[in-house]
Amino acid sequence: MTLGKRICFLLVFFAPRVKTDLWRKVANHPAWNILDTFECGFSASDRIIGGFNAALGQFPWIVRLGYSLSEEPELEWMCGGALVTDRHVVTAAHCVQPADDFTLTTIRVGEHNTETNPDCEMQVCAPPLQDRKIKTIRSHSQFNKPAFHNDLAIIVMDKPVQLNDYVSPICLPREDQLAALRLGELVTVAGWGTMNMTTEQRAKILQYVAVPIVKPETCNIISQSFRVTDTEICAGAQHNKDACGGDSGGPMMKVFDTPDGPKNVLVGVVSFGPTICGIKKPAVYTSVPHFLKWILDNIMK
Repeated sequence: MTLGKRICFLLVFFAPRVKTDLWRKVANHPAWNILDTFECGFSASDRIIGGFNAALGQFPWIVRLGYSLSEEPELEWMCGGALVTDRHVVTAAHCVQPADDFTLTTIRVGEHNTETNPDCEMQVCAPPLQDRKIKTIRSHSQFNKPAFHNDLAIIVMDKPVQLNDYVSPICLPREDQLAALRLGELVTVAGWGTMNMTTEQRAKILQYVAVPIVKPETCNIISQSFRVTDTEICAGAQHNKDACGGDSGGPMMKVFDTPDGPKNVLVGVVSFGPTICGIKKPAVYTSVPHFLKWILDNIMK
């Protein structure tokens, strides 16, 4: 067997084994009993830099995180997240860290157009948006150890949200969905973040964009002290297509075929990227498959 064929064989053999090992650790986790009570991953409709306006109800699991700033009456919406049950939100740890000038106070679900409530399209209206307070925040204990790594948190809301076609959870990955994403494969990111680096204009309507998976080492150029590990996903590196400021904590999504039809699955969480977005540099996303057991453990608490 030649060296090239041997390497190819090892790669083909190793990837399924990694997936199998990940699933074996969580297949019987009691948190699945909670998650299975919800229908997840279905879209009600069949910037992000360079993105497109989402349709009303296209991503019903996306939430906004609202922060109170000192001496300011209005909330600032500075991060996103993904609903995984009617009480639990997955987001980035850096979005929930205490700061001197702002405090995370509010979770908003059912948002589409930030200037209207309720949101309507083509004479169809969604229910009014829902705001919830925060009961508990659980950041990963190793966040920033080392710097920029383990950027993951779960927020528990003070009371469940009311689920409908425009507010519903995204699925967590299972079995074959835990396999590593292939280089060049497109995944979707969405949020209300910065659309224009010159004006710093934030999106009014939920934006989404497809970005390709790239080699992990491509993300090492973002920071001299940062090196990607298997806890992160590197994606992007396309001109004018990127997540940006305000999209942090939001979901990286992939659609999988299931016996119940196509479902959206949470595969990553927006973590960080270059200071200037959309300049052919990639961004870093926290890997949900890697932290799946941690997520399930914290849903049970």
